Amino acid sequence: MQENSKLLDLELWSNEELIRKQNRLKLIFHELLGELGNEFSNQTLQDLHFPSKGKKVTQGNDLIGLPYQVLDLIRDFDFDHGLNIRVLNWFGKGIYLFVLCGKEAFQDWDLKSLDFELCQSPSPWDYSEIIERSSLKNEELTYIQWFKELPIDPETSKSLFLWKKEIEIILTSAKAFLAKKEN
Repeated sequence: MQENSKLLDLELWSNEELIRKQNRLKLIFHELLGELGNEFSNQTLQDLHFPSKGKKVTQGNDLIGLPYQVLDLIRDFDFDHGLNIRVLNWFGKGIYLFVLCGKEAFQDWDLKSLDFELCQSPSPWDYSEIIERSSLKNEELTYIQWFKELPIDPETSKSLFLWKKEIEIILTSAKAFLAKKEN
């Protein structure tokens, strides 16, 4: 080890109470996202988009230095024909709803009226650029993805209700769009 090594923050490292508190909070959010996913049956998701692979909750510890959790509904990430609804819980940044939709299958589906913004980042996974809107807007994107920040309430049942309502609005809008497209 080098003599000029960085100093360890031993105060933070030894703060067992703070670390346990953060881990409990991550567990609560993980369970909450699981409950949210269970509000939507696999059949409902397949009826909307047949290639649906159902629901999945994942988590990580380092999205630009912060922990995060993701709930994916439908899970078809094909940039031409796919559809995915993602709830991103990014600790320290917020909770966001993303709708990734295939450029061919959903090209004319406009979510502006539902208070969504169109992503302008070169990558649909570069959440920092998307949320901070720091990317260049003059290049051709290979995907279509909409996003909005979700409200959060300290009462988990209220947050669950609000998030479920937002996803139901997306599902209803997608059904109407697809029905109109068929006619």
